[in-house]
Amino acid sequence: MVAAEPDYIVKPVFKALAVLRCIGEADRPLTLGDVCSRAELPKSTAFKYLRTLRDSGFVAHDPDTDTYRIGLVVWQLGQLSGEQNRIREVALPAMRRLHGRFGETVNLGLPDGRDIVYLEMIESTRALRMQARLGSRDPLYSTALGKAYLAALDGDAWRNLVPTRLAPRTHHTVASLAALRAELDQARARGYATETGENEEGSACVAAAIHDARGVPVAAISVSAPDRRMDDELRAEIGRHVAAAAADCSQRLGYRTAL
Repeated sequence: MVAAEPDYIVKPVFKALAVLRCIGEADRPLTLGDVCSRAELPKSTAFKYLRTLRDSGFVAHDPDTDTYRIGLVVWQLGQLSGEQNRIREVALPAMRRLHGRFGETVNLGLPDGRDIVYLEMIESTRALRMQARLGSRDPLYSTALGKAYLAALDGDAWRNLVPTRLAPRTHHTVASLAALRAELDQARARGYATETGENEEGSACVAAAIHDARGVPVAAISVSAPDRRMDDELRAEIGRHVAAAAADCSQRLGYRTAL
């Protein structure tokens, strides 16, 4: 590749990409100080680049450790012809139908270790709405998306994907493995998982798992809204439609016994 002439280099973009590269080449999540040292940038400049990369999904930030790692968008760009892109393509029509019916935010999440990562979303048009960022991640145990995925696993396989101690995200977060097990049993019985204020105060979410042709859960789809707009009756209605949407996605992925 021919090197770009200096006059054609946009310096802020060049520096932001240098930050992205140093995070991608690291063998562990990096602190702001690590990034400053490796990219040879002042703290304020590095922070602005990291915030921009985070908000665009290229970098993921862990607020508990205040560290940065490569975000889902980078992974998406490298997997455009892979299974994950196929899941997104299959899910989008179902997501649009859910959005059209309920007018709330619709999310598609993929499991990654002990987290659920937001691969796609269609935002509510209402002024007050629940919204995650593409590429951001939350614990499996505190989200409806994550609990739907855990409930779809065989037997006690879910136990390997949650910590021994469930760190609270809010004062509503499920507090014990026994309580989480009970919620997963309920999710299996009714075909969808729920959470109210467990991952974020004031939120409510209903989700169901998507299976691939082998019957393995590979993703989950959800509808989220402020909890004041989701009473028990509406939650049950959304649950039925989310479960049907997830089953339709599973069938399109080749899971013939999903319906």
